[in-house]
Amino acid sequence: MPLVIVAAWSVSYLVLGLLWASGGPGYPFDAGGEGVGNTLLDPLPAAAGGGALAGAALVAGVVAALAARGPLARPAAVVAVVAGAALAVLLPDVRIMMTAGYLPVMLVAVLAGQAEFSLIVSMLTWPTVNLLILMAAGVALMALGTRTLLAGAQRAGGADGALRAGRWAVAVAVAVPVVYAITRVGWLLGIPVGISDDFLASIASITPIGAGLATLGLLGAVLTLGLVRPWGEIWPRWVPFLRGRPVPARLPAYAALIVAVPITSAGLMYVRKKLTGEQAGPPGAVDELGAWLPEMLWPLWGAALAVAGLAYLARRRDPATAIRPRRRP
Repeated sequence: MPLVIVAAWSVSYLVLGLLWASGGPGYPFDAGGEGVGNTLLDPLPAAAGGGALAGAALVAGVVAALAARGPLARPAAVVAVVAGAALAVLLPDVRIMMTAGYLPVMLVAVLAGQAEFSLIVSMLTWPTVNLLILMAAGVALMALGTRTLLAGAQRAGGADGALRAGRWAVAVAVAVPVVYAITRVGWLLGIPVGISDDFLASIASITPIGAGLATLGLLGAVLTLGLVRPWGEIWPRWVPFLRGRPVPARLPAYAALIVAVPITSAGLMYVRKKLTGEQAGPPGAVDELGAWLPEMLWPLWGAALAVAGLAYLARRRDPATAIRPRRRP
């Protein structure tokens, strides 16, 4: 499947990139204007941005052609991972994470009669869909290269090393969303965690959204623990129809990797804005530690989640390193 996605994206975006570079319609970035985009391509003119996309598509096409012939050599695998990371992690902004996080919250609001369904539709604009396409292509490209690199890492460090690395990574991937949740849930309860009373009063209307995102983060943190716990390998007793059966190794690993990408991308956008002094968040947020510091940790969260997922996958390939549940006396 990753090969098909990369090949299809390469052909389509090679054509689209050249079209946009020559001034064609439908360019999905801001082209140096003052829109809402915060990606690396938004400040560039369409000619440069379209050319960059066409170049990335050409690289992806070469990788897909090599992968179609067999496993990638290590240099080609490195190129695939780097190019995929550029598309999926470095290029986008916070919109993918915000859309994915807001959709469940907005859906609940619609069902409760507190919002209109048109609000959900308005979130799925062409620039946002384009970022989702780029992210999917980047993830598929990284998957092609990771197969080779993961096999080499497993031979070098073994499954025991993967278990140790996974435990450290899971600890970080759980701690960061907990820190974020402490601030956002505190705000919802009227506690100005890391911010001033005046700033809390100015954002009171949007604190439920932040708390909703924090709740999703806490749920993800609980699921992340499964990457180093027995119930992450064998379905627990409370899961109907599946209890006692092995959890497919790729399911938790791929889920962790998929979630890690938008988290890292969003965090890097906030880091860029902080370093350049640009406005990020509501007015006045730049002076409120709790309003921006948790987001600075998101790249660490995403990286740790990716390491935890890869370590889980490497370890599950060796039955000798299965985490056995403790027997009750």
